[in-house]
Amino acid sequence: MKILLSGIAALLCITAAAAPVRLEQDASGNWRLFADGKPFQVRGVGRFDQPELARRCGVNTLRTYSSNDPERALREMDAAQRSGFKVIRGIWLQRESKNFSYKNPVHLQEQRENIRRQVRALRHHPALLCWGLGNEAEGPRTTELHPEYWKELNILAGILKEEDPDHPVMNVIAGNAVWKMKAIKELAPAIDIIGINTYAGAVISAKRLDEAGWQGPWMLTEFGPRGHWEVPQTAWGVPLEPGGKAKADNYERGYRAAVADAKRCLGMIAFVWSSKQEVTGTWYGMFLETGEKTPAVDRIAKLYSGKPLPNRSPNIDRIVCGLDRKKVAPGQTFQARAFIIDPENDPVTCEWKVIRESGVKWAEGNREPVPPTIEGCFPAGNTGGEVTVVTPEKPGAYRLFLFVRDGQGGGTSCNLPFLVEQNDKKKI
Repeated sequence: MKILLSGIAALLCITAAAAPVRLEQDASGNWRLFADGKPFQVRGVGRFDQPELARRCGVNTLRTYSSNDPERALREMDAAQRSGFKVIRGIWLQRESKNFSYKNPVHLQEQRENIRRQVRALRHHPALLCWGLGNEAEGPRTTELHPEYWKELNILAGILKEEDPDHPVMNVIAGNAVWKMKAIKELAPAIDIIGINTYAGAVISAKRLDEAGWQGPWMLTEFGPRGHWEVPQTAWGVPLEPGGKAKADNYERGYRAAVADAKRCLGMIAFVWSSKQEVTGTWYGMFLETGEKTPAVDRIAKLYSGKPLPNRSPNIDRIVCGLDRKKVAPGQTFQARAFIIDPENDPVTCEWKVIRESGVKWAEGNREPVPPTIEGCFPAGNTGGEVTVVTPEKPGAYRLFLFVRDGQGGGTSCNLPFLVEQNDKKKI
């Protein structure tokens, strides 16, 4: 009996693996994905933390960025399959740099062979939804066409289709630049789906695709809070991080803009389903570093599943403190007071920190070093809704952080930037 059951399981697995994912356009011009024989609308997140919570939030798809380690990728795919998720399997493409050139035939051949190896290892997995060929590989801030990149992208998409004709191929670009969309249309026609990473700009993505003449399908492959390049700055040039509610509101704007283009948009991927150090340790992560979900998770749950989570995260309405966006002296004392709202009136805990400004403005999504937390800034303790703050002795840019947790798995944060200036007064 055991042998029979294992044989049936193997047969079912093979059958599932053999089912192609189809991309179809109906008579009315609407684009649809079909997975396991049924229409599939992507409701996704980037990364793969807390899968059970993701499932309860209505998530059905996980987006990855690289498959350079096929064994690890297979483990991720197996875990996704067990949790009932489909996977957009990322294939990382090199960006033009001093170490890699799209004009160098040796570099190109090495990348082509590496891609074949990745695809052959993963193409039959039943969790695979489509390939994400490149993430902002054109260069997030580039303004030049570099036609050799787009032509090579077309060759690489052809390799994917040669190796795996059963899954669509998507290329992901940074932002809504019309010229990038036109480059895919004209120079890389083997690409099936345009993926767009955009934040405040999500509300105009469909319009930009219209301007580019793109009538094919697209996906909002990263959306979330306003980006650090899209917000006001202090006088010394550091961006002002939005609060938890403002971030959640921007997730909703992105979501609604995507679903409004029902004819072409195949779905969306919220960024990022984890914590992440990028500019700060809280800007883009939908979870605190200690694992608590933020208001962004609550909003995504409501949008994706149509139902609110039973216990929602607290929100910091505001922090009142005289050092907010100010240039201050070393060792100066301030009072800080927080105004906090918890939807269920759960008792909350507060943790205050002074953290050095990271100084990293454009890491282009790469791993950033975590800046240090400064000790000795809270002489009467760093808990409670009101604290005394003493500015650091060392000059430089800092942020006053408040982390709030409700004891039910929810949390949020807020921060105020300030600049400690050198005290030039001579000692007498």
